[in-house]
Amino acid sequence: MGKKFLSVFTVLFALIFLPLPLFAEINLLSPVEGQFANRQMLVIDNSEGGDFFYSIDGANPETFGFAYDGPVLLDVTGEINLNVTRIAAGGKKENISLNFTVNPDDASKTDYKGFIQTFFDGGLLNYSAGSELTIPSDFVFYLGLPPENDMPESFMPARTLKLSAASVLSRYIPCTILDKKRDLRYRFIIKTYPQSAGIYSHRDVPFSITDWDTINFDDDNYIYKIDSEYWGLPKEARKIDRSSSHMISWQPLEYEAGNPIEFFVLPPKPEIVREQQPDGSILCSIRGDDSYSLGILEEDGSCSELFSQVGIDAFYGDQVAGSLSLGIFSNSVYQGKFALSYNVNRRPPQIPLIKTNAEGFVSRGNVDVKIQGTRGVDLYIALSEPLTLDVSDFSYSSDDEKFKKVSLGEYKKVKGDSFTLHWAQNGLNPVYYKVSAYCKSDENQSLAAEFSVVIDQSNYYFNAEAGKTSASDTSPDGTAAHPFTDFSQLAPALVKQRVVKLNVKGEMQINEAYPVQANFEIINDGDARICFGPKGSLVVKASTVEISNCRIHNTAALNAKSIVPLFKLENSVLTMNDCMIGAEFTRNGTVIDATNGIVNISNTIASANAVTYVSFISSVKSRITIKGSSISANAETGVIISADGGNVTAQKNEFLVTGGNGRIAELFGVNAVFKENSFKARLSNTTSKIQPVYVNKATKLTDENNSIQGF
Repeated sequence: MGKKFLSVFTVLFALIFLPLPLFAEINLLSPVEGQFANRQMLVIDNSEGGDFFYSIDGANPETFGFAYDGPVLLDVTGEINLNVTRIAAGGKKENISLNFTVNPDDASKTDYKGFIQTFFDGGLLNYSAGSELTIPSDFVFYLGLPPENDMPESFMPARTLKLSAASVLSRYIPCTILDKKRDLRYRFIIKTYPQSAGIYSHRDVPFSITDWDTINFDDDNYIYKIDSEYWGLPKEARKIDRSSSHMISWQPLEYEAGNPIEFFVLPPKPEIVREQQPDGSILCSIRGDDSYSLGILEEDGSCSELFSQVGIDAFYGDQVAGSLSLGIFSNSVYQGKFALSYNVNRRPPQIPLIKTNAEGFVSRGNVDVKIQGTRGVDLYIALSEPLTLDVSDFSYSSDDEKFKKVSLGEYKKVKGDSFTLHWAQNGLNPVYYKVSAYCKSDENQSLAAEFSVVIDQSNYYFNAEAGKTSASDTSPDGTAAHPFTDFSQLAPALVKQRVVKLNVKGEMQINEAYPVQANFEIINDGDARICFGPKGSLVVKASTVEISNCRIHNTAALNAKSIVPLFKLENSVLTMNDCMIGAEFTRNGTVIDATNGIVNISNTIASANAVTYVSFISSVKSRITIKGSSISANAETGVIISADGGNVTAQKNEFLVTGGNGRIAELFGVNAVFKENSFKARLSNTTSKIQPVYVNKATKLTDENNSIQGF
């Protein structure tokens, strides 16, 4: 196709953007790479001159493209390949290419559709200085070129934008808005205008002024005089003192009766005042004669509008820098110029970066926090007082009202641009911590970064059904919201933590021999069942295990050659209350094996079954206490308690052995007390009389009010 030449917008002043991207020598301000829900504007900073051509289908811009005369809407959708060529003076060429995607969405079904319609069709939103531009709260936004990596966390929360009413810059400002919920990005151009057009009533006078104090007499058809001097026809420029007023008069050279004498009063040279306003904007005004006004000079020295004051401002989140040549006029007659350099930076510093070793809102260990600010920018930090949590708080959520009520202390500036914290539980109860930080540079303050965490090294939840009902929950952390679904997930805590309290719902399978070095408590959180696999066992060393109100059973190993007890204690304590235990072994088996341990059984029903030999408790130098329980052993040879050394106390229990041979207890060198128990037996070997409790000479036995049946 042939070249098409478009001229859509007239730029009032040079485009001013900071910073500028460099793609070769072409400063492309819009579009940028990405996916957008509206058509995009093409905006090029052509302040360096040259001829620009572009194509939107990947073609050669010079041959099959368009001439760029100013910002233009790219009225295309889908995947777009933009090519731009610049032909500089001397014929040097530069090229850039980028890809972006437009999938239009006019937001017709949203509450913010009215805002989207202000720019959706044309890609341009007109803004007048002094008015308010409200970005809907559904969005986060960014002004100018994309932030690094264009990450959502670099965007700012929606707010109302406003320029000082005195601002006179006309600019094209890219604005990107992101609706995180709908995953939609809109990018458009904000075109700024002065609040109202300046005035310009040019007065023709036959002289001109340069450098404030040089008067040039431009029209030889007039005679002139300055103040009370004689009339004359000056051929050269005159220098005058502008510290005081002067009157310049003129009349036609050829005198005729009634010729008017015209004059112009030059007021004293004024003081030009450049003020930094509290909001960061710049305001230039003239202190002196009210006849003075200001105008922005173009490169050719022309000026289209005059203002009583000239303001420079930027939106929050933006920066504008550059220089202007201001013309000073008195009664619409040019007097001189003033160079105004400006840099209005409303970009807040980057939000501090918070790095931590915590994996989520709940941490199972001590937490290290590093807060990193921007180099050369002040870093402020506020901390909360640690909040110690009660047992009722174990179901954690960062949105919980109890955490929202935790207040921060006073923000304090820290030395340097980084700060580290170390948080610990410092007790058995969980603790909640919170920190907030922001960066500040001059008048600009970043948004606050906040981090909070609950350090709970003790309280865990297990629910095997959770993994079946929540396919998206791929990383359970043992909290009530994300419970463990496999006992192996708890294993690290059992050797790392001091105390572990596990709330169990449903069946929990233990398929390996897991070491327990923490004080471990299992709590019934709803139909709690513990199932030991053929190799499953809890090997407790120098710790405690406490189980209440749970059902416990196992799966027998076929042809097992060695005995794998459900509980193996070494210098440890096992406490079981209100439990039901059913243990099945193939040839031999023991439910509890204790060495130098303490075993407390109360209000529990248990049975242990095997083919050849079975015992409920086998202990060495341990202290055994059984009260109010019903325990049976069934095997060719069955024993409820086999103890070598230590102490055994049994009261108000019902013990039953069935099979070939069996005893309630075999005690070697034990101090034992049996009171008010029921000893029952159903044994097939009746050739010899079997005592329910066997003791050797080293055993001291107290036997009171025990009933015997079947022995």
